[in-house]
Amino acid sequence: MKRGGYAVLALVPLLAIPSALVGQEHDSTTTFVYTRPQPFRAVTGIPKTLGITARETFRARNVPMMLVVTTSTLALIAIDEPVLHESRRLAWRLGLPPNHPSANVRLGPFKMAFPTTVGSGLYFIGDGLTSVGLASAFAARGALANDMRARRTASEVIEALLASGTVAQALKHVAGRQTPSEATVPRGRWRPFPNLRDYSANVPAYDAFPSGHLTTTMAVVTVIAGNYPEHRFIWPVAAVTMGALSFTMVNNGVHWASDYPLALAIGTAVGKVVVARGRLVVRRPANPSDAVPPATHQSRVHITPLLGAGVLGLRASW
Repeated sequence: MKRGGYAVLALVPLLAIPSALVGQEHDSTTTFVYTRPQPFRAVTGIPKTLGITARETFRARNVPMMLVVTTSTLALIAIDEPVLHESRRLAWRLGLPPNHPSANVRLGPFKMAFPTTVGSGLYFIGDGLTSVGLASAFAARGALANDMRARRTASEVIEALLASGTVAQALKHVAGRQTPSEATVPRGRWRPFPNLRDYSANVPAYDAFPSGHLTTTMAVVTVIAGNYPEHRFIWPVAAVTMGALSFTMVNNGVHWASDYPLALAIGTAVGKVVVARGRLVVRRPANPSDAVPPATHQSRVHITPLLGAGVLGLRASW
């Protein structure tokens, strides 16, 4: 097999996992109802979201998908080194250096890292600032148009970002895998449950598995696509974007290809739970005239004369 074939094999499980995990949200007989998100729900809702995600993940119906994630991870571990070399060869031909330099820009009291090259720009696709920017856009839309779905999506993007990131960071501390840039043995050394002091002193030596960037990106995309299922372009655009992110992180020496299947699975699971908790699925009435008026309709007060039985006055109905 030519070395380029390894890269093709690496993409097959990565493309299969998200499409298999994301199922049909509802059918033509149901619709969604969105309510205003509670203040700080994006933070206070995380414990329950993680609890539901853990419970749902280990149900019997999800065993086949767990086997797919495990098999994909093991298969990619076996070819991690060839995939790394081929990715860098292709990146070199495209003019992408194997690094991700950034510049620190001060915004008031804060220092923010911003990309300075195409390669670093692709890497920043999975950065938390991108997700916060999307949440801000949905929040602005919700405020200007009184759009509860947009408001709810803004809150859920932040919740999915924080919840999925928490799971990824916990697993990184469990696995303790070296990144390609820090690898001292082929495919990186695994040092489970590293000392927290050692981890903090040299994070890239322990935090490869799973990919936090891909985990959070997948969670955010799952939330947006779940709340806007009528926009079918979301998943194709997201697949291309996450493919570019995944390729860039391998080229930059930040991740191995085998760090990705579990990241995609975690992001999808958390995102679907966040979406399900943020809306109500109701059945459409058989007769459209029986439908509940939208929440944007205002109540009316009717005042009519009240005469008879020795009573003279007004009747008010709401």
